[in-house]
Amino acid sequence: MNSYRRRMTTSTAPAVQPETDQTGGLLSTAHRATTIGIFALVSLHAFESLALTTVMPTIAKDLDGASLYAMAFTATLAAGIVSVVWSGNLADRRGPRLPLLIGLLLFALGLVGAGLAPTMPVLVATRVVQGLGAGMTSTALYVLVTRVYPARLHTAVFAGFAAAWVVPSVVGPFVAGLITQSLGWRWVFGLSLLVLVVAAGLLGRILPALRQPLAAVPWRRRAIVASVTLAVAVLVLNAAAGEAGTGAILSAAAATVVLVASLRPLLPRGTLTARRGLPTDVTVRGLSFAAFAGAEIYLPRLLTERDGFPPALAGLSLTATGVTWFVGSSIQGRWSSRFEIGRTVRFGLAVEAVALAALAIGVALDAPAWVLIALFPLVGFGIGTLAPRVTTQALGRADDDNQGFVSSALQIGDSAGAATALSTTAILFAVAGSVVPGAYVVVFAAAAVPALLGWLIALRVR
Repeated sequence: MNSYRRRMTTSTAPAVQPETDQTGGLLSTAHRATTIGIFALVSLHAFESLALTTVMPTIAKDLDGASLYAMAFTATLAAGIVSVVWSGNLADRRGPRLPLLIGLLLFALGLVGAGLAPTMPVLVATRVVQGLGAGMTSTALYVLVTRVYPARLHTAVFAGFAAAWVVPSVVGPFVAGLITQSLGWRWVFGLSLLVLVVAAGLLGRILPALRQPLAAVPWRRRAIVASVTLAVAVLVLNAAAGEAGTGAILSAAAATVVLVASLRPLLPRGTLTARRGLPTDVTVRGLSFAAFAGAEIYLPRLLTERDGFPPALAGLSLTATGVTWFVGSSIQGRWSSRFEIGRTVRFGLAVEAVALAALAIGVALDAPAWVLIALFPLVGFGIGTLAPRVTTQALGRADDDNQGFVSSALQIGDSAGAATALSTTAILFAVAGSVVPGAYVVVFAAAAVPALLGWLIALRVR
């Protein structure tokens, strides 16, 4: 285990060497094709994520699957945990090319299956395939960035990931809602497939340059087994939300214990106790994503149930969030040297916690829809402020043989945090009776807790 937790030094050098030119930017001749390709793929992930959040209330109603509403999101995250570990290990051994290709194929198969799904259980199964593909591609992109771009551009690239969410955030929810209202929700997956084809075509130009000889990095079998165990625990925890009684409580408790135990081999030593350095980098990012994910899927549902918003209008609650996420990331990408990282991370988490608490209070007081829609973008600004800085710092601690592990650890922290938050809020939502406004007040208040915990330890990222 320690062989891959520490920085390894025996490997074959990657085929793609970091650019040494100190004047070229992201769109310079050396980087233009790579930059456009990876941003196109990130935009696809953004559109698919935001589109599904927007139209899921309609899908659940159409397929009579309200009990599997949260599972449709959790299943994707759980599957991504497995593929992130495998992809990270594969990237350390063979470079980012192979996991990127596998991920694109799996994502495409999942989109086709989702568009044809006849029942909610089948849709959830196709979401598992999408999660496998998303995990493979996201980890491959992180490694690709560290291999292809010079260190001075890393923060700008990761801030650019947020920029790639802007257009899908602005038009994605509305377009997805409009397609659902006019053609049907199945065509939303068809549009996602079209975007995937375009992104794959752009990335095809750089794939030959990503070839790498086999490196002397062993298969992390224990980590792969642990990732499968973790994914199962997340799914069991989420399934407990749909049950009632002592059995469900015991199942949830057992799944939580297994979940925590499974995380240990997958993350840097000391992550669960927020040890200074890389462990805290992973911890605060995971807590930030947990706070965001725990609340995100319930806001469009609230606007649909309480205010009678159609899907196109309900999606507006997510539109501004992508923009504010980008603004926070852009500030860090341009002027990161002006802001001390510990205080930056603490500020971002404080904004998240306050915004989510205000959202819970607003729902309790029956605030107008525009107030709720205005509050959630602050959560996006908070996570956008801290994510690129923490990501750059964490990857800067890794050498070539350890980039895949660090990339997968960041992704696992995000996925495990988000999946656990989704499962927890689903259980709380069910216990509260799934009613307006009580259940939503509980959900938004619970989502603020991870952000508050992150704020308490944020200064340890220094």
